[in-house]
Amino acid sequence: MTDWLMVIITAIYVVATIIICYFNGKSAKAAKMQTDEMIRQYNIANRPNVTIHFDIIRSGLMCFIIENEGNKPAHNVSIKINKEFINGIDKEERDRLEKLATAKLYLASGQKIYICLGGQPQFSQIAKNVAEIDIAYDEYSEHTTIDLNQYGMFLVYTSPIEDVSQHLKKMKEDDEKFHRNILKQIENKHPIQNIVVHTETEDEAYKYKIFKIVCCESRVTASAIAEALGLDAEYVLQLLVELEQVDRIVGHYTGSEEDDYSVEWYRK
Repeated sequence: MTDWLMVIITAIYVVATIIICYFNGKSAKAAKMQTDEMIRQYNIANRPNVTIHFDIIRSGLMCFIIENEGNKPAHNVSIKINKEFINGIDKEERDRLEKLATAKLYLASGQKIYICLGGQPQFSQIAKNVAEIDIAYDEYSEHTTIDLNQYGMFLVYTSPIEDVSQHLKKMKEDDEKFHRNILKQIENKHPIQNIVVHTETEDEAYKYKIFKIVCCESRVTASAIAEALGLDAEYVLQLLVELEQVDRIVGHYTGSEEDDYSVEWYRK
C-alpha cells in the first residue's frame, strides 16, 4: 500500500513538473517575442527613413518631394528614376534628373529636397509614363511607384492671363482713385473736350484685352492698340498707365517719340 502511494505521489510530481516547464517555456517565448518587438520598434524609431511623394507647390509647380522622416540622418542617398518617365519631361528638368542619378546626398532628420518636374500646363506630357523610383541610403533601400495620372482630378490650372484678370478685379477701389488722378494728368497735358465715360466693368474688360495684346507683341503703341480694339487712343493710354503704375505688369520704353500715343509698351 505504501509503495503504491509513493508511485502515485511521484507521478503527480512528474506531471506537475512537466506542466510547470511547459508554461515556463511559453512565458520565456512570449518574453523573447516581446523583447524582439521592442528592439524592432526601437530600430524603426531610430533610423533614417527616406520617402518620396508627389505634390504641387507655389500654385502650380509640380514636384517630387524627398524627405527623411526618420530620427537619424541618411548618408549616401541615391535616387534613380526610370528613363521612360524622365524622357517625358522638358529638357531643362530632364538634365537635372539625369544628374541626380549620379549624386550621393546627405539628408538630415526632417530635411526635404524638391525635384522639379514642370508646371501644370505640362501635366499631360509628364504623366504619360509611370514613375518608378529607387532610393538607396545607408543599408536601406526603398522602391516607390507614382502614377501622376491619379492626381489629374485634383489639378486646377489657371492661366497667367486669367490670374491677371482676377487680380484686376480685386483692384477696383484703388483703380477708382487712380482713375481720377490719371484723367486730371491727361487733361492737363492733352486737353480733351469730349470724354467718353466707361463703366468699371468695361474698364476691367478693356484692360484685360489690352494686356493680352501687350503680351502678344514685343513692342506696341497706344495708337496701335486703339486701332485694333476700335477704342479712343486717349482711353487706351489711360488704361496702359493704370496697368503700369497700379498693377505693375506692363512698362514702356523711353525715347524721343513725338507724342505719348507713339510710346512703345511691353509686358514686364
